[in-house]
Amino acid sequence: MKNIKYCGNCNPDVNPKDVKKALEALFTNTPREDVSIMVNGCSRACLTKRKPVQKTEGKTIILSSQEVMKKKP
Repeated sequence: MKNIKYCGNCNPDVNPKDVKKALEALFTNTPREDVSIMVNGCSRACLTKRKPVQKTEGKTIILSSQEVMKKKP
């Protein structure tokens, strides 16, 4: 997936590579060009605070890394 923005490298409890693998498994049937995924690695949600969600032609999905890892297949 090329439209992933991840903030959370400061969180030692979550490995960004594991989050990316889980996202790819969760969104296998989603057209990748149409979706932007923003993942906050901790409860501070720095990514969405720093960069307000911009309107895109497709969809924007905002998740926490904890949500991603709980839902992984």
